[in-house]
Amino acid sequence: MLFEQKKISTETLSEYLAEVRNNLRLSLEEVGKTTGIKFKFLQSLESGDFKPLPADVYVIGFLRQLAELYSADVDELVRQYKKEKNIQKQVLSQRQAFASVWYKKYFGKLVITPKLLSIALGLAFVTLTLGYIIWQLWSINRTPVLTIIQPQNNSVIAGSAVSVSGHTDPGSDVSVNGQNIFVDVKGNFQTQAALSPGPEEITITSANRFGKSATQIENITGAGSVAETAGPLQLILSFAGTATVSFSIDDQSSQTVTFSAGDNKTFSANQKILISTSDAGATKVNLNGQNLGAMGRSKEQLTNVPFFAQATSTSPGK
Repeated sequence: MLFEQKKISTETLSEYLAEVRNNLRLSLEEVGKTTGIKFKFLQSLESGDFKPLPADVYVIGFLRQLAELYSADVDELVRQYKKEKNIQKQVLSQRQAFASVWYKKYFGKLVITPKLLSIALGLAFVTLTLGYIIWQLWSINRTPVLTIIQPQNNSVIAGSAVSVSGHTDPGSDVSVNGQNIFVDVKGNFQTQAALSPGPEEITITSANRFGKSATQIENITGAGSVAETAGPLQLILSFAGTATVSFSIDDQSSQTVTFSAGDNKTFSANQKILISTSDAGATKVNLNGQNLGAMGRSKEQLTNVPFFAQATSTSPGK
């Protein structure tokens, strides 16, 4: 099989070598084993990447061996290799020349001096400061995220209380029906609100420190059956620091006690416990065996946070 002149005009050397080898149903490994040419050099020849190849005297030797195996014209193979390698050199030379000219044009006379370094650091500081100011302005004008997990809108709930939980921006204050509740460091919140039979609205509001707020209203229907769904309520408070706590159990008279770090207090009720604390961050809550974490941020004061006996919720129509 001859390396025809018409193929040289329409194919590169790499394409020709790969085509002939495939027609002979040979793999690169088999060609390398037959000719003694290293696999990586055969790959370079067939990919058209001549950089990894050794000196031309060795490459010409490779081409002679391939020409013998492929029954091709060795002179045409060598001529095409030199032609393509020369083209690659010219392209690389032009790229390097362009890069050199571009670099010299803009940076050729650049000399790094203490003054220039100071200017660069100053510009970097100004850029970071402007970025921080822009971020602050964006934060001031952005309303906090407010996602309600439960209750679901238009759901029917049996019991004397409804569970309210969701997520907001960390550091935001959340209220349910005007009553502040505690938010953990990740922005999660969970509480319960009193529920009477019939239609009710649960208004949840999140406000950030810039005065921006977001509000969602969940419409629910209380189905009653309090006696069947409400159960004993056990609330355990533990203290990481000194805190003055006021509590009211099942609407009885409020009592006030000051606790120290390491103290624990267990409360039991049939329906509801109201808790006020002088340091929400130091007051940790466990409700019916579920650890809810701190009631709020360090030194934050909370008033009449309600805890209810667990209620059962159902979807509309169930």
